[in-house]
Amino acid sequence: MKSKIKLKHVLLVEDNLLNQKFALAVLKMNGYTADVAENGKIGLEKYKNNEYDLILMDIQMPIMDGIECTKEIRKIESENNWERIQIIAVTAFAMPGDEQKFLEAGLDNYLAKPYKGPDLISIIQDVNH
Repeated sequence: MKSKIKLKHVLLVEDNLLNQKFALAVLKMNGYTADVAENGKIGLEKYKNNEYDLILMDIQMPIMDGIECTKEIRKIESENNWERIQIIAVTAFAMPGDEQKFLEAGLDNYLAKPYKGPDLISIIQDVNH
């Protein structure tokens, strides 16, 4: 019997090691499992080859940024008729007007850095409802 608990396996796409460690600790303390990708290109490969309930996506990363990665994910979903995964931008670069840019790229919500653990869990739970 499948559990009714949703959004438990997360893909964290984040290039900063300290941010990775913090997010992973918060997720683990709240019952989530997570895989980490250091950039959008690795994140895209992990997305294609694994099942996730949610993606936390940094925006500014080397090789492939979060906007480009999100657009590629949305393209794959559309081409393969896959269910749309929730993607939350987690970024220090949230300026006026960025929210519209994030939504146009296919991101579902965003969380500004720096953030506190409860902020991260709250935005994940908001996606779950």
